[in-house]
This record gives sequence, C-alpha cells and structure tokens, in this order.
Amino acid sequence: MSTGLLDAAQRLADLLTQENEALKRMDFPAAVALVRAKEMALADLTKQPTPSAIPPPLAALGQRLGGLATENQALLERAIAVQTRIVRIVARAAAPPPAATRYGGHGGRTPSARASALALSTSA
Repeated sequence: MSTGLLDAAQRLADLLTQENEALKRMDFPAAVALVRAKEMALADLTKQPTPSAIPPPLAALGQRLGGLATENQALLERAIAVQTRIVRIVARAAAPPPAATRYGGHGGRTPSARASALALSTSA
C-alpha cells in the first residue's frame, strides 16, 4: 500500500481533531480558519487510489475518521444553534419598539393592558 492514502487520511484526522477542539471551546474563528485546509485534505484523500485489501492501520484510521466526523457534525450543529440564538438576540435588540396605537388615531388615550384584560373578562 502506498503511504499516500494513509498520510492523506491522517492529515484529515488531525484537522478534524483540531476543528473539534476549537468547536468544543466555542472558538469559532479558529474552527473557520481550518475549513480550507480540511477541504483540501478531504480532496487529497478522495484522489488517492483505493487499495484492493484494506490493511489494519488504514482500517483503524478509517474508524477513527468516522468517529471524528460524527463528533464534528454534532459540534457544528451546536455551533449553528448558538450562532442562531445570538442572531435572534441581536435582531430583537435592534428591532424598533412596537408603536402605541391610539383610539381612533386622533390623539385619544392609549389602551392599557389592564383595560384589554378587563374587556376580555367582561365579554366572557
């Protein structure tokens, strides 16, 4: 077996390990910085010829890669959820306050929340 396949798989495993550690720390800039290298390592791995028989070291590394990829997916999903929450918080904070409606639009009294509740309970 050529060491090209083993080297390419090891390089991808190393990058996934680094990215997973960054994602665990929620160091998103560090994780993003690894994306290009990870894509290149994956492309290099897929270009390697597949051996007719998989030697034990390659099989073990393949299992390790599978575990790292599964962990990476879960960590990326968590990162996306965190970023989504942050965007929602910022969007709510930046949203203008709701406009106060006025009766008839002629400068009359603004209805209070208590008056609305009273009206609901009276009609019930």
